[in-house]
Amino acid sequence: MEFIFHLSCYNDSALDEETVQLLVQRLEARSRKTMPAMWAATDKLNAYAAKGPGREKRRMRCRVYGAILLVLGIFLLVPGLMEPRTPSQIFVGGAAAVWGIWSLFFRERRSPALPASCRKEAAQLLETRRSIDWTLPENRTELRFDRAGLAIRAGEQTKTVPYSDMTAIYETEHLWLLLYGAEQAMLLQKKDLTAGDPAKFLPYLLEKIPE
Repeated sequence: MEFIFHLSCYNDSALDEETVQLLVQRLEARSRKTMPAMWAATDKLNAYAAKGPGREKRRMRCRVYGAILLVLGIFLLVPGLMEPRTPSQIFVGGAAAVWGIWSLFFRERRSPALPASCRKEAAQLLETRRSIDWTLPENRTELRFDRAGLAIRAGEQTKTVPYSDMTAIYETEHLWLLLYGAEQAMLLQKKDLTAGDPAKFLPYLLEKIPE
């Protein structure tokens, strides 16, 4: 089996957030490896919170409270906007209405904040990639994954990376992040895969990368 990439511009805006997500995956994987007991307890708590008793009651209670706040907010806001206007009433009514809408429609959609360190590292990684004009002959880069490992052909130079040097690979919708050597990272766009089945790339490398 063989997979070939020809690198191109990293100009898709979706890569900004996805690169952060990849680095968060790497951070969590390292944390799970160094602190397995803590993560085991965390996973149990998360599973209980997701499926435990009272979850539906809490969700319904939040929605009821949200509806009440929305009604009270409108009740205060409308008269407050009528002449003569009452700023304090407008503020309280508006705040109650906004809080009610959030409780009704957005409370369950919250996602955890991503670490600032991952955002900074992702920005640096993408800045480096985006500073290169991959269309120039001296920058044209081919990556070939085959039975022997990875062969990187950049301009007139060729470098090889055996699978034994690879440590991990992570995936998002448009990207793979391959780690190898001493903390080296390779950001691969799925659109750059010119030979090979994208659906088989991750399983193939997971079989090759040492545990």
